Amino acid sequence: MFAGVKRILQTFIDAPGTLADRFTSKWVQVIGHSMHPTLREGQRVRVSRRAYRIAEPARWDVVLFEHPDRERFWETKRVIGLPGELVRLIGGKLVVDGQELEESFLEGEQPRLRRLWELGEDEYIVMGDNRRRSTDSRSFGPVSRRNILGKVMIENRSSNQDSAEN
Repeated sequence: MFAGVKRILQTFIDAPGTLADRFTSKWVQVIGHSMHPTLREGQRVRVSRRAYRIAEPARWDVVLFEHPDRERFWETKRVIGLPGELVRLIGGKLVVDGQELEESFLEGEQPRLRRLWELGEDEYIVMGDNRRRSTDSRSFGPVSRRNILGKVMIENRSSNQDSAEN
């Protein structure tokens, strides 16, 4: 009897958090291979809308954002460059404000591209972890802060709600 009451009480205690999560997060399904090996085709991930209400996106965060040139087209990519930074790709190496950064999540040889971005106060550079198969800021440029919906929380879940290209 006490176990049953305890279970019911625990349900009510947990409910506000669960209810809050429903309004402040979104489940999406990964489509594509641009974030491999971090995210896999068909994987479901939770996107926290709340994460960026209390903080700004940070370097290396994986984010869900609306494509800057395609309305209502959502993608997942990793934040590489932050507002106000000078970001360079030199022969596949990432250099931010003159300092080369190690990208331990990348596998294999990277495309030998040269790019330069001087970011504005609300602009971010985003790229896929699978650079050979990713259409990202190298193609469409910086992403505005207002286009970023939330932070991808890499977990597993088996519900079918929305999809996001990556």
